[in-house]
Amino acid sequence: MARVKGSRNADYEKERERLLQAVRERLLASDGAQASFRELAEVAGVSVATLRHYFGSREALLAEVMADMHQRGLPYLHATATEFHGPVRESLQWFLQQLLLGWRMGVGGVHAFGLTASLGHEKLGPVYVQELLEPTLQATEARLSRHIADGELRRCDVRHAALELVCPVVLGLLHQVQLAGSRCRPLDVERFLEDHLDTFLRAHAP
Repeated sequence: MARVKGSRNADYEKERERLLQAVRERLLASDGAQASFRELAEVAGVSVATLRHYFGSREALLAEVMADMHQRGLPYLHATATEFHGPVRESLQWFLQQLLLGWRMGVGGVHAFGLTASLGHEKLGPVYVQELLEPTLQATEARLSRHIADGELRRCDVRHAALELVCPVVLGLLHQVQLAGSRCRPLDVERFLEDHLDTFLRAHAP
């Protein structure tokens, strides 16, 4: 039976996913965000024309990779928003430890790629914010909102509170890991997380 005009053949999505996975692995290398469209095609084992057929352009491909990373992170984002319904200190300790563990297990590389590819880029900048940065912040907002509703934290602009909680930790981890700050100015990350949480809870006590 002839294929309906405009429909994809049976192997199209499978091949597209294979290409996306091959490219994603290259982009997550320390120098991945600098890889050219030609290099990404070589890594995927296809011609530039073929890669362009599936994704259009390097910019569109990187945007698709960020969207794919977002989808892969959804279970963890859901956990960030909903798991461990305990008192506020224990809940946020768990949250910060999960952020640290996730960073060391690959999330740091995702954000390093996203930042390197997106800083100063008119189109990819908003894609990084939408697909990778804001989902983490919004999951944090959801967790904080529960504690505000329970009276454990004072009422405030929860978006501001999420930024206050997350951003110093992300900067500290970038400093130590992706920027190799551990070599020139080591930071006791565990102690930093404890001090940071104490400061946050004092600022937001009801």
